[in-house]
Amino acid sequence: MRAQYQYLLACAKRPNVVVQVMPLKQGGHAGLQGPMKLSETPEQTTLGYMEGNGHSTLVSKPEDVGVLARRYAMIRSQALRPEETAVLIEQLAGEL
Repeated sequence: MRAQYQYLLACAKRPNVVVQVMPLKQGGHAGLQGPMKLSETPEQTTLGYMEGNGHSTLVSKPEDVGVLARRYAMIRSQALRPEETAVLIEQLAGEL
């Protein structure tokens, strides 16, 4: 487990990676609806992708992608900041 924590910390130092942890004390949060991915095409079109209960959904309607983008923004605002996340991960690694 310590190696996994160290790997997360190493990834967090990359310029194209942001690692944030959702604290358990947060309770209800915007990420409870399940995983999603937002991707941008070379033509700068944003798409959403979700999986759950054995089904996958590609979201391309701009208004629906906008809902997912707002949900993503809410998740980021509810999670620990990247600096706080690194401190937590270092703490957890030290407890092993």
